Amino acid sequence: MPPPTQFQQQISAPSDTMSVAARGFAIGGSRFLCISLIAHMLLTRIHPVYRRLTPQFKVFIQLSSGMLGGCIFAERAVTDYNDSIRRRNRALERSRKAWSEEMEIRERIEREIELEEQAEARAAAKG
Repeated sequence: MPPPTQFQQQISAPSDTMSVAARGFAIGGSRFLCISLIAHMLLTRIHPVYRRLTPQFKVFIQLSSGMLGGCIFAERAVTDYNDSIRRRNRALERSRKAWSEEMEIRERIEREIELEEQAEARAAAKG
């Protein structure tokens, strides 16, 4: 379900999400396919029930494991990427807030210095 319209600008997805998801899917799919291929070789040699399966079903098992691994790793990669984007945005917001507070303090100190200088100038003019 999409977010409410007033929040859509704030919650827009980062631009690199698709490439991160594709990279995660490729990594996870290849890992799980390698594990599945090793399991296939072992089961072909030692398990009689697996040997009697049709080639189509064996291919289905291999592809299913690759899809599962791809989906798991893609989800994790996108979640990690979104978390890093959120951390970066929070850090930038803290930095902006600290900078604005520092500028306010500087302005206040400069005003105080100006007032002190004006008071000293008045005192020197009177005395």
